[in-house]
Amino acid sequence: MHNLKLPRLQNFDYSSARIYFVTINCHDNLHLLGEIEQEGEDNIFKPSNIGVTAATSIDEIPNYYPGVEVLDYAVMPNHVHILISLLESEDNINLSKIIGALKSIVTRKAQLNYPEIKLWEKSFNDHIIRNESDYLTHGEYIQANVQRWRKDEYF
Repeated sequence: MHNLKLPRLQNFDYSSARIYFVTINCHDNLHLLGEIEQEGEDNIFKPSNIGVTAATSIDEIPNYYPGVEVLDYAVMPNHVHILISLLESEDNINLSKIIGALKSIVTRKAQLNYPEIKLWEKSFNDHIIRNESDYLTHGEYIQANVQRWRKDEYF
């Protein structure tokens, strides 16, 4: 019998007021959200229509979830990173519900043009930010993500 790694930390309250680093991967690591083009020494992310929808939907998270703040994010060709803060839990909202809703809305909008598309992997990865140094490390990771693309294991 296989022991699968559970994506969430057992017995942790994901509705608690914390900052989380979230990674959402595209189905089969397909480049559905855009492409990275090299311009001189720089990498430039060129989002697809689905990538634009993902970015817009991430920006709108606080409109639907008061007490939730998107601190930073990066949409990449085959994944998304989000640094998200739950300031207060309202109406039994937790990280899984927020990310599930995000994935759902982006998928529904994408399926208007691509009815058969499988956009996301089933779950998502998260890291609970533990202190300021951890926060800065993950913020810098997001900011440098496009420039590191050619070195990325999912490239």
